[in-house]
Amino acid sequence: MNNKTTFSTYVNGDLKADTIKVGNDFGCDYYKNAEFIKTELYKGHSEMYAENAAENYVFGIKKI
Repeated sequence: MNNKTTFSTYVNGDLKADTIKVGNDFGCDYYKNAEFIKTELYKGHSEMYAENAAENYVFGIKKI
């Protein structure tokens, strides 16, 4: 993706999520066992929204 900036990384066991910004949209890159799973962008939402999604993923609340 063009102009992607990574802000923070959340890790728990084999799950990892990076909070990112692409253009004006915040989102997350999701990984399992160090393998990239997918990118989600949350149009119209804040950096905190992306951070919450990342945290929920690594703690098993958000399923991908």
